[in-house]
Amino acid sequence: MLRVLICLILIGRLTALPNAVLGALAQNQSPLNGNDLTEVILAAGVWDGSEDLPGEWVADAGMVGVRSSYLMARPKVMGLDALLVRALHREEKLEELQITFADAGSFFGYFDMNVPEGLSQEEARELVRKKLREKQEAFTEVYHKTSSLLKDQLDEIDKRPKRQKRGRVRDLRAEVNDFQDKKRDLVIRMLSAPDRLLRISVFRKGEAPKTWLDREQEQLGENERLRELSRRVKREENGDVFIKQVEVVPQGYRPYCGLNTLTMVARYFGLHLDEDWLAVAGKFQNTGSAAGSDMLGLYHAVAKEAKFSMNRIKNYDHADVRRSVQAGMPVIVWRRWDRTRDQLHSQISRKMESGESVTFEQVEENQLPSKAKKSPLHSSVIIGFNDERKEVIFLESWGEKAKSRRMPIREMSLTTDLTFCFRP
Repeated sequence: MLRVLICLILIGRLTALPNAVLGALAQNQSPLNGNDLTEVILAAGVWDGSEDLPGEWVADAGMVGVRSSYLMARPKVMGLDALLVRALHREEKLEELQITFADAGSFFGYFDMNVPEGLSQEEARELVRKKLREKQEAFTEVYHKTSSLLKDQLDEIDKRPKRQKRGRVRDLRAEVNDFQDKKRDLVIRMLSAPDRLLRISVFRKGEAPKTWLDREQEQLGENERLRELSRRVKREENGDVFIKQVEVVPQGYRPYCGLNTLTMVARYFGLHLDEDWLAVAGKFQNTGSAAGSDMLGLYHAVAKEAKFSMNRIKNYDHADVRRSVQAGMPVIVWRRWDRTRDQLHSQISRKMESGESVTFEQVEENQLPSKAKKSPLHSSVIIGFNDERKEVIFLESWGEKAKSRRMPIREMSLTTDLTFCFRP
């Protein structure tokens, strides 16, 4: 059984920024950088819709009925440097503001295993251990200092916060503290996962959710939800059958392909989850890798939180994948990856989009990536198929501008280790 999903490293430079979104923020010279926005974002006008949020906002993956965006700036909130400020709007009305202050995934990225030449094997191992230990200590210091200062600020608003839980399924449940801002009729929810994640979310009084499933999805019956999902399936004249509205959540320079693809599917199903909390729930360690995590348990927990079940299939069964897609349910695969094949998938897909008549050439099994060749294990989301061309259509989590790609069904079958099909 696969116990760990280790994502391939797609970026060669170890100096690269660890997160696609945070990298863009770091380079953006916003006039809001360093400014404390606490009073601005908590003002009544922002929450009743009479005033706009300040600054430039960029759309990211949301869900049906909920628009998500993040602020292209690095401001302060409550006197502390904010790593990321994210807003959720429903029908153009602000529903949640989310401010992340510390995140281990972005801090560690892919851990740099490079060592100088000439070292013995033991010396190399010790140097790597020392580098990792120093980085862990640095993050722990930053986390605890920031957590303490944030708690002091929140205590000035409410000295007796209410201990709450968010999440129906135990493995996804978050223990949070709700601070009541009576002056503004707001709730400031603090989520603190020791040495992993520090975040606050702001809601109107009485609207702080208790589960991860969106409230509109909660109100729908099972049959109505399934009909809604089936309506998202689109059929093209060229024979493509694919699911609309699955949005890419870019993983950046982090060992998170298994988490980000799961986040993409979770949000499609209406779950207010992100890869940072999933890393906490999945027991990721501060090592710059997915080693030691409980990915399989996490996948089942997400399905259950969405009020669905999930079948884990060894290798690949296209009949099952086809049924899932026709029902409007994306499929996640853990497959073996190869750069040359990846480039070909992209080239064929882009040529088809431009109207060219192109097909994949038949290749021998020994020319494809495999476990025997120790090819990297990677996670992708299948959103469609074409019976005439004998192809699957899939998404990657590599960047904000990633588009769907194509691959022969035979190739997907020969290179897949595990398939995750969601079920009613």
